[in-house]
Amino acid sequence: MGRRIIRLLKRVLPQVDVLTAGRGPANDRVFDVHAPEDHYAALRGIDVFLNTVGPFEYDPRPVMRACLDNGVHYVDIAETHEFMAQAAALQTEGVAYATVSGASSVPGLIQVFAQRWADSPPVRIRAQLSIGTNNPGSTTLLRSMLSPIGRRIPGDGVCFNHTWLRAHAGLRARRYGPYPCGLNSLRLGERVVPLQFGFGFDRRPYTLALWLLAPLVAVTPRVLLQLGAAVGNALSPLARPLGTKIGILSLDAMDERGEVTDSVEIRALSEGLDVPAWPSVWAIEALLAQPRPASSLAELITPEQAAAKLEAAGFTVTIS
Repeated sequence: MGRRIIRLLKRVLPQVDVLTAGRGPANDRVFDVHAPEDHYAALRGIDVFLNTVGPFEYDPRPVMRACLDNGVHYVDIAETHEFMAQAAALQTEGVAYATVSGASSVPGLIQVFAQRWADSPPVRIRAQLSIGTNNPGSTTLLRSMLSPIGRRIPGDGVCFNHTWLRAHAGLRARRYGPYPCGLNSLRLGERVVPLQFGFGFDRRPYTLALWLLAPLVAVTPRVLLQLGAAVGNALSPLARPLGTKIGILSLDAMDERGEVTDSVEIRALSEGLDVPAWPSVWAIEALLAQPRPASSLAELITPEQAAAKLEAAGFTVTIS
């Protein structure tokens, strides 16, 4: 994702210097998010720091404080509940710079497009993300995807303890299972609205397999899960031709009867992994144009702006 974001940043902000940072000397600057206090020099002359170091299962507050101590805006693409809760705890301290966690499709775009309903909030919101299985992946991405399966979702049951179908125009209905997205509620106007998030694939048998295997995955030692992810990533080219490149993110506003009253669907026919990459690019673009405190992507971009930017990038946004 880091390489993908850099490519998009250089496309839309050619006048901006984009530097890589990491523990290895091959990067432009040496920086370790797990020991940021040892690398303050790497933050000198930086306007915005983008954290793409996953899996997001560590405490983000040290690296966020390092950025704030050096007058640098902080953005990340996290999607894990504990990581984002720890980030939010620091955001409440009234900092003068942006501390934007979750600037990706999940939960960033969910936060942004849900603001369409801020004036008349629904009873709850259900969001679904399905990925096209004929897209490239990585061991880290696969391991991050498997890590919460079968485990408790904070405030929202157990990950993949059931599934549901959701129709998509022109395609077979896709199946989804409950999955953590970093948030279990959204603030819309004066109300806090419950959020249910589901994850799935373009091929329903893959989603059903996750549901069936969830109890086993939940008790698998993390080191074996990492090994399984490495093996799965190595074998994934064999299965890719069976899938499609079509990825979908959908949001449904629901009433007290569980009926859908309004929907937003973002569809990628190709380059689906650019969808989670774009929100952090927009966050950086907004902060460079108008530096200001912010704690979510929804404070930096409106639903209308996000829809226009997605369509300009070649994706479709349908509101119904």
